[in-house]
Amino acid sequence: MRNGLVRKAPALAFFLALLATLATSNMADENDRDPAVGKMLAEPLTKTSPASLRMASFKLGKGFKRGVDDMDGYVYLQKLLVMQALDLAKRHPDEAAEYTAAAVPMTYNLAANTWVGWGPEQVGAIDENHQRLGMAAARMNVELAAQVGLGPERRRNGHWILGAHRLAAGDYDAAADSFAASATLGEESGDAAAAAMAKGWVHVAHILAGEDETAELAAITSQLRGLGKDGAFYADQYSVALDVFSAGRVR
Repeated sequence: MRNGLVRKAPALAFFLALLATLATSNMADENDRDPAVGKMLAEPLTKTSPASLRMASFKLGKGFKRGVDDMDGYVYLQKLLVMQALDLAKRHPDEAAEYTAAAVPMTYNLAANTWVGWGPEQVGAIDENHQRLGMAAARMNVELAAQVGLGPERRRNGHWILGAHRLAAGDYDAAADSFAASATLGEESGDAAAAAMAKGWVHVAHILAGEDETAELAAITSQLRGLGKDGAFYADQYSVALDVFSAGRVR
């Protein structure tokens, strides 16, 4: 009996996560339910699909507010969803690419929601274990996105979040390399704002490493502010992160 329970543990853990996710999703009545949720609930109890895993992760993220909700619970459930996607990729070779691709946004969200650089007002307390898992998720995101052959527009954010976690860890040279890779992918995808934003983070990494690149960062900040609301958000984040990491709030 014990061995049988061990073999079924990944599936059991996934469905516990799925039930918890759905319980907090505040769905309305049957007529208002997202069709994708209906398909997920119509699946047999012991089976799932790449689309259902994506939906479960989406519902989990939708109900999570950084700095407000239980970070332990969020990290635990998101981790289980990643594990389930990768386990199913191994057990279903014909759908391996789809299951692996489903894990890409999951790992990004886990990494993004465990980064202290958003500032204490946005994320609250993120302990060392959360940050460690976030770093691992960021590395995995980059690897999985390359493995399934995603285009530059889908890969640039992964390199950025890996750079962000390296920044938090105080590994400024590696962070600058990741941000530079993100900038290159932004250029390849034709997204000038994303490329400029990532170049600004290269300067942030260099500044934290002790180099004087404030003028270069100021120029990019001004450029981004001229690009509208999204550009202003990108620009504001530089100063927030510099305050966080200059104050020593790193691992």
